Amino acid sequence: MKKAFCIFILVFLSIFFSGCSESFSNLEHPTIVQGALELKNYDLEEQGPILLSGLWKFRWLYWKSSGLESQNSYEVVSVPSSWNGKNGSRLGEGYGTYELNLKLNRNYGELAFILQEQSSSYFLYVNGKLLASCGEVEFPSSSDITIFEVKPAWCNKLVKFNPDGEELKIDMQIANRDHRLGGFWAPIRFGTASTVEKTWNAERFLDLFLAGGLFCIGLLHLIYAVVRRGEAASMYFGTYCVIMAARGLFSGTRIISEYLDFLKYHHYVRIEYVTFYLAIPVFLSYILSVFPRELKRILVDLVWWIAIGACLVVLVFPVRIFTFTITIYYLVAFLAGTLGLFSLTKAALRRRKGALIILAGFVFVYAAMIHDILYATFYLDTGYFTNIGAFIFIIAQSVFLSIRSSESLDRLMDLSRNLERRVEERTKQLRNALRLIQNDLNVAREIQKGLLNLEDAVEKNIGQIRFGILHKPLAEVGGDLYDIAELPSGKIRIFLADATGHGIQAALITILIRSVYEDLRLKEESPGKLLSAIGSQFHGKYGNVSTFFSASILEISPDGKKLTLSLAGSPPVLVQTKDEEHIIECENPLVGLLENFDFEDKEIPLTPGFRILCFTDGLTESSRLPGDFYGIERVLAYLRTGDSQSLEELLSGIQEDLFRFLGTSEPKDDILVLGIEDQRS
Repeated sequence: MKKAFCIFILVFLSIFFSGCSESFSNLEHPTIVQGALELKNYDLEEQGPILLSGLWKFRWLYWKSSGLESQNSYEVVSVPSSWNGKNGSRLGEGYGTYELNLKLNRNYGELAFILQEQSSSYFLYVNGKLLASCGEVEFPSSSDITIFEVKPAWCNKLVKFNPDGEELKIDMQIANRDHRLGGFWAPIRFGTASTVEKTWNAERFLDLFLAGGLFCIGLLHLIYAVVRRGEAASMYFGTYCVIMAARGLFSGTRIISEYLDFLKYHHYVRIEYVTFYLAIPVFLSYILSVFPRELKRILVDLVWWIAIGACLVVLVFPVRIFTFTITIYYLVAFLAGTLGLFSLTKAALRRRKGALIILAGFVFVYAAMIHDILYATFYLDTGYFTNIGAFIFIIAQSVFLSIRSSESLDRLMDLSRNLERRVEERTKQLRNALRLIQNDLNVAREIQKGLLNLEDAVEKNIGQIRFGILHKPLAEVGGDLYDIAELPSGKIRIFLADATGHGIQAALITILIRSVYEDLRLKEESPGKLLSAIGSQFHGKYGNVSTFFSASILEISPDGKKLTLSLAGSPPVLVQTKDEEHIIECENPLVGLLENFDFEDKEIPLTPGFRILCFTDGLTESSRLPGDFYGIERVLAYLRTGDSQSLEELLSGIQEDLFRFLGTSEPKDDILVLGIEDQRS
């Protein structure tokens, strides 16, 4: 498919340029010799317009309306050409008159000229009558022919007239003070009014069409580069297209001049030079972005620095100075084009993707650039071809993009065909992996229960004291831990701990907590001293991994009349007796946070029938919306209204109230609630 596209584009471009060469061959006309042209065997209506190029008579420093007589004799000069360097003494600054005697083979009626810009001003006379002018020329001195003033302008005009007879005496007066080159730059196109007007409109339509196409494609690529950040190829290609579109509007037929009246002569010259100077490094950057291995970045950077320097000269200095930079830049453009051609050829030989297609388009850009250099130096009189070359390159680029899009579509179709099968296979793999993980978690849950003596819901009695436990891990394994033990002295010790986090990490920490607590759980020490010992030992063993936990240790005296407790970073403990209720707040840091912190004890008197609730923060910090927590107030309210309920009913009611509060939300942490009740009346 790629070969077919390449053959198609090459054949198309060959036909296009062969058509262009044929059209230019049709522009052959009788030769102007010694300032005279006879059209005996040339019919302007049947054979079309002709270019008035050849050998004209030229009189240096002669101007019809100045009243000054020049002592210079006639010369015979080639048109188009520059008068610079004649006899080694003539510069671009000056003026002169070009003369041509033209004899028609019959009366054609209305005739017409197409006039392009000439140096910086011109005046066209036919049989002594002024037909067209561009710019202004003044002669302040009545005796010195070398003193003159010019208000420059660049004009492209279609001029129609009715001749007095079959013989025409054409005088083209040209004056220049600003540009590097002076002279008869572009030949006049001459023919019948109808055929010349068709040519005029066709050339303007072509310039407008090419500029519009280049601008739209350039804008499309620039938008794509913005959307796809870092898409350097699209950015450089879009920039190149926009530059060439601007060049097409401001050079050639200069169709933009009809809409932008405020632009002056020096504006057009600067824009024409800057667009030419920038187009070269931008295009090289595009090639570098597409084929970075075939083009050295240092060479592209060098061209960029030269182009930026030349542009600064154009923007800062007047026309008569910066136009001299073009001679050097022609060499830079030729070398840069050769470098691009070499790099693309190397990429094509290495079979880089799309290199052959881009090379086919670049050949025409390179040929058009060389042609324009030859035209600008008066070796050819065919006109500018850069925009045509750029447009043909865009066609090649479009073919390249089509092939790349087609290949991407093929890959997409292949992925689409296999997507369902791949999704099914991946789903099976995920199910198997999930099953293995679930099995491992179930085993871990059983191991944790066995090591820590944990149950989700349990009831326990020690003497007249009844215990109820509600334990809801967030996952199969959790980070909450509890222990209830009767000491040899008859005291009942209750231990609650909450490891930071949840899941497997928290479950592993609970094993470490249990290991440290197991060594100290039966010591006859106060809860505060026991917490201090646990904190010091835990910090010493596991402080390097920054592992902390909240904890509560409660001790009920053997006679059940006193509660001693110490809290470390845990939620409040609620104590309810017949006469009063206590909310014991925690004022201590987490266990293991500080190495030698002394935890203090608090003592609360108990009366028969007391109830105690202690829990981890998974209960009070459950939220249905950000900032809307279940809170200690709801737990306390439920405790106050649960006098007639058993301990099991109280815990179950708290759980149901929590789930009603959460609604469709889920708990964010493990939940552990431990209730203690005195069964004495």
